[in-house]
Amino acid sequence: APPEGGGPPPNPAATAAVSRPAPSTGSLADRLSNAMGGAFSKKGSKRDKDPRTQDKQNRRLSVSGIAQGPQGDSNTTGTVTDKGQNEYLRFSALSNAGYEPDGHKKTNQDAFISFVEFGEPAVSVFGVFDGHGACGHHVSAYVRREIPRILDKELLKAESASARPNIDSVAKHFISVFERVNNALEADKSIDSSLSGTTAVSGIVLGRAGNRKIITANAGDSRIIIGYEEGGQLKAKELSEDQKPDLECERQRILKCGGRVEPLIDENGEPIGPHRVWLPNMMLPGLAMARSIGDDIAATVGVHATPEIKVHDLTERDKFMVVASDGVWEFLSSEDVVEIVKGCAGDADRACQEICARSYREWRAEEEVVDDITAVVIYFTKV
Repeated sequence: APPEGGGPPPNPAATAAVSRPAPSTGSLADRLSNAMGGAFSKKGSKRDKDPRTQDKQNRRLSVSGIAQGPQGDSNTTGTVTDKGQNEYLRFSALSNAGYEPDGHKKTNQDAFISFVEFGEPAVSVFGVFDGHGACGHHVSAYVRREIPRILDKELLKAESASARPNIDSVAKHFISVFERVNNALEADKSIDSSLSGTTAVSGIVLGRAGNRKIITANAGDSRIIIGYEEGGQLKAKELSEDQKPDLECERQRILKCGGRVEPLIDENGEPIGPHRVWLPNMMLPGLAMARSIGDDIAATVGVHATPEIKVHDLTERDKFMVVASDGVWEFLSSEDVVEIVKGCAGDADRACQEICARSYREWRAEEEVVDDITAVVIYFTKV
């Protein structure tokens, strides 16, 4: 049975610090060639003989460069937790490394941010970053550090205090933050982001009581949802959309940039798993999302870091928010997660543990591997 929290035993040394890999060397062609060495070494599903589960196979986010990153990095393995509260909300966060059947310790490529007070009590910032590729954990840790550094606390504080906050200004700033982080990462030669990247989904909660809003920014397929009450029932509302390559608007952009959107094809000519982004004449990079931070090679064929922005006005009906990585959403629907949180009777710690444990069980039932699993649960106490 999996340990409580849905992953391996906690690692006391686990933190969110960034440990830099050695700068990459060699030409782009050399790096692509090295990446191709592990391009198709996918793990098989426990149920891979059942045609009904063919679409659940090969869940790696990047077909190329999927080899595990540097070993012995105590900053990116094991379990990371956080919790906090103020007069407006309370939260708990849990991030667990996944599982590899070969006995090696799995590096946790997920990262998160959780600022219950970002410069002032009425502004909170949360986010989840799901890294992928050989340097995915370095990319997600970089983004975890840089987004809060670039976010303008004074702007958010001013708009939070305003009776009529300029949400367009906040949204434009949020977009620029994602793009600036992406550009800085590309220029940072200490992290090879050619075939590594991260999803990024973040929510800013701001405003005084009676005038509070959530502004979300999303690039990739991590997700933010709200659990709200309607007719005596708790329901789910998604505050982000999973940006998969086969979404028509995303697909058209990639095709116009010269890329291909299609699933991986096995030796028998059968499609395996989700649609992915490919270069026109190479089986690279195989990215299973249409937007991300990093992924420089995929960016040449239309994958970009510009986030989609959504705005939600908080009301008394809104009870909680969940921010989670694809390790949760791969097998659990938004409605499933709302039901799990509902059963935890307002206990944010327990809600995170139950979400992660349930996700872990689903992965073990369906796959030989388990993805990294991260969940942040935020209860609203004053809206």
